[in-house]
Amino acid sequence: MYGLIVCTKCRMNAQIISVGAYKTVKCHRCGARLEVRKLQLIITSENRDEVVKIRTIMQAKIQQNGMDNDRYLSMPADSRKTRSKDPATIIIQNIPVKEEISIEELYEKCAVLGIDKAVVDKVITSLLELGELYSPSHGKIKKV
Repeated sequence: MYGLIVCTKCRMNAQIISVGAYKTVKCHRCGARLEVRKLQLIITSENRDEVVKIRTIMQAKIQQNGMDNDRYLSMPADSRKTRSKDPATIIIQNIPVKEEISIEELYEKCAVLGIDKAVVDKVITSLLELGELYSPSHGKIKKV
């Protein structure tokens, strides 16, 4: 089983570990030795590719925003895919500021976070009507 952790010392590195295989791990960024039993597992899965996708998104957010109070992107704490925020907030947070994003790319990001494609479509339509998003070209959206 694979797990995703964030270094408790530098809070700037998300890394994948084999759950139960090690007593300590070393942060790839700052070199701190971390006791596995004391770490919070962000997600666990038998599917390594799933954990890799979530780590990639999480690491991008860490580098973009730093580790603030919303550091886990409303990611599922485990494979139950629970969310603490409404889908509209999560979708808006996953659209880069002053950059357009393809709707397909947004579908992929939201799927990792446990948001269904139909919900994404409904939220995008609503946000377009409210004027919080606009479509600069077909299949692309951008924050106002």
